[in-house]
Amino acid sequence: MLDRNHSAPLYEQLKNEIHKKIKAGELRPDDQIPSERELVEQYKVSRITVRQAINLAEKEGLVKRVHGVGTFVNHPKIKQELSSFNDFQSTLQQQGMIASTKLYGSEIITSDFQLSRLLDINVVERVRKLELIGYGDRVPVVYYNSYFPFAAGEKMKQAAEQALQMEKPFSTLDLYKLDPQIGLHPTHVEQTFEAQAAHYPLTNILEVQEGFPLFRVTSIVYEDKTPIEYKETYYRGDKYKFFITRHM
Repeated sequence: MLDRNHSAPLYEQLKNEIHKKIKAGELRPDDQIPSERELVEQYKVSRITVRQAINLAEKEGLVKRVHGVGTFVNHPKIKQELSSFNDFQSTLQQQGMIASTKLYGSEIITSDFQLSRLLDINVVERVRKLELIGYGDRVPVVYYNSYFPFAAGEKMKQAAEQALQMEKPFSTLDLYKLDPQIGLHPTHVEQTFEAQAAHYPLTNILEVQEGFPLFRVTSIVYEDKTPIEYKETYYRGDKYKFFITRHM
């Protein structure tokens, strides 16, 4: 029950009670939580307190409201640490999800002005393009669209095919470690983050509706001062959340 003598406000205590039940498995993803009236009666609080608690739970991603139907437990989001790199498989395993990867596309293209600048190569040089889809519990959660200078890209393609044969989940960053024969050793990555609404063909790739919220991350992977990969990554906004610890 709620403690009226506690320093934490009642709505926060009630939100914590909902969170405890989700963690304990009493409320599972897609379960409908008790109605406002039921929560008022159960916890002997006002309707305003209940609404504040649900609003806070929704802000924290614990629940979602469906207009005219009710409030339901959200599926947990995949937490992606920004200050370090974890491999794709372990990131999903930490959330209790089974990871898998599909090679969506692979082709040789010629670099345009933008790609030549990003990869520090000549215009119209050959570039290997690799497209991967990452799945969590067989649901697409992330799409990787990568470009490599041709020689490096051929090695990355071979490494990707070997990982697929071994049924090893991976992102392109994982391949550098999975296959030492690639001979590339990333030292740092420059990234930008922005919100984007889904459009075709991303709607098909990630199995979402037009306008669905996505995180778009562009990355340039370097080996010392040499760019070895340019990548556009699209994360489903309902599946991922990013966090970072900043020291003062």
